[in-house]
Amino acid sequence: MLLVSRTPLRVSLFGGGTDYPEYFREQPGATLGFAIDKYIYISALPLGAMVQYRYRVGYSRVETCEKVEEIQHPVVREVMREEGYSVPTDFSVQADLPAGAGLGSSSTFTVGFQHLIWRLQGKPCDPMALARKAIHVEHEILNERVGIQDQLHASFGGLRRYDFHKDQISAQKIQISNEGINRLTEWMLLIFTGQTRRASHVLDEQIARMTTRKLDANLGRMRDMVDEAQRILEGGGDAAEIPGRLALLLNESWQLKKGLSSKVTNDAIDELYDLCLREGALGGKLCGAGAGGFLLVIVPPERRTALMEKIGLRNCVAFSVDKEGATILEMKP
Repeated sequence: MLLVSRTPLRVSLFGGGTDYPEYFREQPGATLGFAIDKYIYISALPLGAMVQYRYRVGYSRVETCEKVEEIQHPVVREVMREEGYSVPTDFSVQADLPAGAGLGSSSTFTVGFQHLIWRLQGKPCDPMALARKAIHVEHEILNERVGIQDQLHASFGGLRRYDFHKDQISAQKIQISNEGINRLTEWMLLIFTGQTRRASHVLDEQIARMTTRKLDANLGRMRDMVDEAQRILEGGGDAAEIPGRLALLLNESWQLKKGLSSKVTNDAIDELYDLCLREGALGGKLCGAGAGGFLLVIVPPERRTALMEKIGLRNCVAFSVDKEGATILEMKP
């Protein structure tokens, strides 16, 4: 039987930066965002005895190995080693959108692969346990400079708020109808900047400033925006005003985010953002750590087509909210 883990990418709306241990070990952090219907797929197929290798791992390269320790992909190697997985298996990876694009792909992969190994071993898991295990792998084993919201979005799915302080993590579903979520995403669009990057390369300056408390004012305001956004989404006011109010908040968040590090943006990204505003977008922000990837913009539905044509259809991605989170699919012959 072929097993496939399907794990959603995410769009972080508010609070990004407060989900780093350097911040929430000292002060409460919070984020609000959603998983999207764009996924990383990892398949696992047991290998027969006649195959001349024990493990095959196919991603942007193809590895064939006899021992787990020989696997070059760090997440695959360390999860298999941590879990004691030794069954001869062919693993293959596919994704709807490119890596390094600000949508949490590295942590999404970790969640998806951990989930797959647990299912292969017959181990039970729940979203929080899965997210915490992925956080452990990235932070404690691989020493990656990543936050902890991406693992949570990938595990839980949906539109949610996450709070962190010291060792505590909580997840809260935003109380908005499916119709409300669908209406909101009709106003949203992802626009590719044409640049990809590794988030850890962007974060050195930000984390150094974070540890010296130089970013407390910016991050404190960004954390407060989570409360404001939740009130907007759950407030029960005029639904037609919600996208515009969120757009103003996102634009303020983007201005604050640019103050976290000199590497967050560049001239090309700023010009693209200004072009989106001139073509009818009400506001938005760059997704992820910065320096490339996708812009999220809020644009009235009647202006969306014109904006997409101006930017180029190949660079624009419409999406919906994924409501299932990390999922295992069984492909029977």
